[in-house]
Amino acid sequence: MTGFFRGIRRSKSLGVDLGSSSLKIVELSRKKISLAALLEIPPAERVEEAALIGRLKGFFQEIGITDREAVIYIPGSYSFIRTIFFPSMPDSELKEAIRWEIKRQIPYSEEEAVFDYISQEVPEGIAVTIAAAERKNIQKQISIFKEAGLKVIAVDVSPLALLRVFAPKDNNNILLIDIGAKHIEIDIIKAGVIRLTRTVDMGGEFVINYLMSKGVSLEDAGKTLMNAVSDEIKEPLEQLLREIVRSIDYYKANFKEKVFTRILLTGGLSLNSHISNYFSKSLGIPVSVPNPFEGCALKDESIRVLGPRFSVAVGLARRLD
Repeated sequence: MTGFFRGIRRSKSLGVDLGSSSLKIVELSRKKISLAALLEIPPAERVEEAALIGRLKGFFQEIGITDREAVIYIPGSYSFIRTIFFPSMPDSELKEAIRWEIKRQIPYSEEEAVFDYISQEVPEGIAVTIAAAERKNIQKQISIFKEAGLKVIAVDVSPLALLRVFAPKDNNNILLIDIGAKHIEIDIIKAGVIRLTRTVDMGGEFVINYLMSKGVSLEDAGKTLMNAVSDEIKEPLEQLLREIVRSIDYYKANFKEKVFTRILLTGGLSLNSHISNYFSKSLGIPVSVPNPFEGCALKDESIRVLGPRFSVAVGLARRLD
């Protein structure tokens, strides 16, 4: 069964990013963002499904999007994403080759899977990015939003949502790093194709737990996270860096590549400029923090500064724009 990437264009599209500690919603119509809403979700409500649904339902009613069509995403921990390279061939042969490759690659049976793919021509032939997830996990995600009052019309994966926003097309190796509350997603992109993607169970909460282990209160740890100079949180940052370096080394060895020209950093933790500077200095690669709202008119300009937290939501909304 397919259904990840296909979609029908809408005059207005709604992207909904339900992360591990917050909900981000973006309504987009070409270059105008008519709604950008953020809801912080306490850990207890995120774990308890009934509480989460109730919280979402109330928020959707508050901002006036009940019964709206929306695009959501499947977290990296639930999804399987691979880019495979094929020699040039007719479409009919490519479809058959992809189907066999999906059967071979996914870690569960074809009957249990929902999958889709996108393809594009590259110097090596044809690059095909496959995304799959177990049907039960897809249905669970859709059910949460359905009970909360939205109509899910498409499901996506975050690496492709982010690629849609930042769209680096040059023929250089680029790291796209999204640091969320619980996870860090590491994507390596070249010529507009995701060559490698990893999800690591580290994020903002990992740093907060480190600070709390040093006697810092939860409230103060949260404030420190967004303002700390790198020396104050050097130990957890070094662990994050080790995972990034591990991904770089794997990519260089398997793809016979040597140089990375830049890093695009996004997600909540990227709002702390000390962290992006620390990454740049440690890795020896220029780091920038692009704003997904750049070039867009915002109804509420005060939220522009929080743009990096909305990157996935903007990418989801752009799928149908």
